[in-house]
Amino acid sequence: KIKLHTPAEVVAINGNGKLDSLTLQKEDDTFDLETDYFIPLFGLTPKLGPLADWGLEIEKNAIKVNNALDYQTNIDGVYAIGDINTYPGKLKLILCGFHEATLMCQSVFNKLNPGRKFVLKYTTVSGVDGFDGSRKEAEKAVVKKID
Repeated sequence: KIKLHTPAEVVAINGNGKLDSLTLQKEDDTFDLETDYFIPLFGLTPKLGPLADWGLEIEKNAIKVNNALDYQTNIDGVYAIGDINTYPGKLKLILCGFHEATLMCQSVFNKLNPGRKFVLKYTTVSGVDGFDGSRKEAEKAVVKKID
């Protein structure tokens, strides 16, 4: 279940070794939101804002990452993908962002589940699970042998 809090600002990330909650400020109200996941979306124009004070390595107003492996920043466990990051040969294309997200997710899975096999699934291969519990399979292609 996803609940959106807009407009709101995340003013603190709380936990000890794992995420427990976020502290949100909405107008004059500040409150804690228990959560298992935090997926920040910063919009179309990369602006560092408070991220500039996190100790991340910054180059030309973008966050430097290790693109050869997993798009991790200079801080262990902190990743940057999409237009906000930079690395040699960076292209600011949506396709590149999808690629970066896939590799980053695989790296995070392996970090959180050492020794467990990561199985990458594609919706075009395994179907799509609906919010109502239903499942839609992709139409199977008919392959004919050409002599």
